Amino acid sequence: MNQEYLLVLTTSLAARIRIKDVIYIERDKRKIRIITDLEEYEYYERLENLEPMLDRRFFACLKGCYINLEKVVSMRNQKITFQGGQVLYLGKENFLKTMQYYKDYLKNPSI
Repeated sequence: MNQEYLLVLTTSLAARIRIKDVIYIERDKRKIRIITDLEEYEYYERLENLEPMLDRRFFACLKGCYINLEKVVSMRNQKITFQGGQVLYLGKENFLKTMQYYKDYLKNPSI
């Protein structure tokens, strides 16, 4: 399913987040953290409920963590640097798997 927005609906917050603004999404115990260009959202949700809304530009670099490949500036030495300056470190195996997917994505971004 290709959607344009993720909805964050809690008792204290109602927000519509443009998917293209998401840098990465990670699970932290029972909460979800959505990191965007401008803001960070944290709320109780199951990652499985968000997965159908994510398209090919999102990759599960870790169990419980999806990165937006369009926001990646560089990948080297097990470190992913994003456009906003955010950094994510991965173990060697996960980094190699993510790097390969990123290379394939760069070669064929429209697939």
